[in-house]
Parts: sequence; C-alpha cells; structure tokens
Amino acid sequence: MLQFLKFDKNRVEEAEFSIITGVESLKFFTKRFGYIVFFLYSTIFVAAIDPFVNSSMEKYVFFIGGFITSIIIIRVCNHVLKYINFSGGKLSLKSNRITVHGNKEEIEILSDNLINIEINPLGNIVFHEKNKATVFPLMLISDADKEKLVNSFSDTAANRTHLIKKVYDFIDALLVAFILAMHIREYIIQAYFIPSGSMEDTLLIGDHLLVEKITYGPVIPKMMGMEKEIHLKFLGIRDIERNDIVIFKPPDEIERDFIKRCIALPGDDLQIKNNAVYVNDKKLDESFTKGFTNYDGFGLKRIDGIVPEGMIVVFGDNRENSSDSRAFGYLPIERVKGKAFILYWNTQHIKNLDFSRIGLIR
Repeated sequence: MLQFLKFDKNRVEEAEFSIITGVESLKFFTKRFGYIVFFLYSTIFVAAIDPFVNSSMEKYVFFIGGFITSIIIIRVCNHVLKYINFSGGKLSLKSNRITVHGNKEEIEILSDNLINIEINPLGNIVFHEKNKATVFPLMLISDADKEKLVNSFSDTAANRTHLIKKVYDFIDALLVAFILAMHIREYIIQAYFIPSGSMEDTLLIGDHLLVEKITYGPVIPKMMGMEKEIHLKFLGIRDIERNDIVIFKPPDEIERDFIKRCIALPGDDLQIKNNAVYVNDKKLDESFTKGFTNYDGFGLKRIDGIVPEGMIVVFGDNRENSSDSRAFGYLPIERVKGKAFILYWNTQHIKNLDFSRIGLIR
C-alpha cells in the first residue's frame, strides 16, 4: 500500500527493528508462497466452473486472476531479494538519524537531510534524501515492529491512507467472499432455474430449486491439465439411487446443466418396450411420468442392455419432450453435480398465492 510519511523529531523514540529470522521467516515465506498457490488454483478453478455462464468470459477470469497472482509473485520475489540483502540486518531509529544495517553495508541517514519517507506497494519503506533513496524491507520485520516503526513517523495524508486501507480491505474481503461462494456453489449447494418442460409435472417451467452436492460426494471440475472430472465418492453419504432427480452435464456438453431422473444404475438390465421401461425384467411403476417412453424422434441410437460400470441412465419425466439418455446415451457418474433438494419458488404460482408445491423434491 502506498503511504507517505515525514520524520518528526518530537515523535520519534529510540528503537531498533530487526529482520525476522529462523522459524518466523519460514512462516512468513511459507504464507506468501501459499498465497501464490491459492490464487493460481482459484483462477483455474473459477474459470473451470464457468461462473458467468458464457465460456467466452474465461479469458477475463484468467486475466484478472493472472494479474492478481502476478502482483503477489512480484512482491514475493522482492521479499526474497530483500531477505538475501538484509538477512541479519536491522534499522536503528534515533531522534536525529536513521541507520539501515544490511548484511554488506551500513547506511546512515540524518533526519535533517530527509525529504520524505514512502511505503511503496512492494512492502518496502524508502527514505528519500536529496540525491539518493535508501530502501529497507518493512515487511520483513515483525508485525508489532512494523506498526511501531510506521507510527514513529507522521502521516502526511492520513485521510488518504485511511481511504486506501478501506478500499484495500473491501476488495480483499470481496475477493475472498467470491472465491468462497464459488466453492460453496460447486461443492455444497447451488440454486437453479427450470427453463423447459422436460421434467413436467414434477418440475415446471419457472421453478426455482436448490441442488445439494453432499449426498453423492464432491466432484472436482475438469480444470487445466485434467482429462475429466474427478468424483470423490468416498466423501459422499450414499450412491446414486434409482428415481433420484439429478443435475449433470451430458457427455460433450460444456456450458449447460441438465436435470433428469435416474432410471437405471450400473449393472442394471434396461429395456424400453411397449412404451414403458423395464429394469432387470421388471416393468417400472412410473406414475410421475407424462407421455409414453419410447425411441420415437431419437433416431437409431439404443441404450437397451446392461448399463456399463460407472454409468447411469437418466430420463426426463416428460418422456415425449425430453433430451435425455435416449439422445446422448449413458451418463458417466462423474458428470453428476448434485441431487435436486428443495423447490423454493415459482414466480407464476407465487403471484397466484399458490404455495402448495414448495418443499422437498421427490
């Protein structure tokens, strides 16, 4: 953060401020390198889950995340270089002078020669004299010493410093909240809107619902360098069961999420005949469906037979108006993002004061 200070003889107290060493320095650099890893991961993660719906926005996510990460990398590189130059060093403060002790040289600055003092965005404190500037790594002293050193000088623009701090804290909090929200959205719970009638009459156009992502275990999205999504099944509560209403991305689909009902599980023998569904030679009782179940309008593709391992079959409840496994085939389980949990809103129904459908989805 940029801040400008001035030397005030009446304010300065004699003190020494030493560069951190040992465990303290190890903690400092571990934390900074952790920031780099965190922001690199967060940039790739946010771009992968496509929070802006339109995949063309990914380049902006990479730009913003890359820009922030680059700033952090530059700051950390500066800290490393300064640590090499000032390891074992210190800053001595007296009422009439400042002495900067590096590991190779010692620089004395008379207070009468000081023009101004600056804290720059790299985390250094810079003492400007008429013909030269002396740099000391402010970030490489303890937090208590840092506060004491800064408070030893007078702020030439206290209001501006206060405003910059407020803006910095706000942006920092907003950024952390956004990244946290994206993880909650991806791994815990997410809101959806139903735009089509493929699940009628269970779900209607205009329904708003919540999908929970805990029951089946989290799915790590396909990120840079990954061939496909990774399903952490061992973190789930149970496996997918027949009749579960699930949210997923169909094979070869990048942008859109679908919602359908699970009809058959790995190892099940599925047959579609006589306008109905048979699983393991037993006709399913599907009172919730609308229309007949057949392959009319789906071309020559068939999914009759044993469902392969790691795959499920999903159909819409509105069987005559649904793009489902009859169109895209078996659905890999790792493409399932969560289970429809609760219906909390339908704009048209609420306008008519009809709250009868609000509640758990089955």
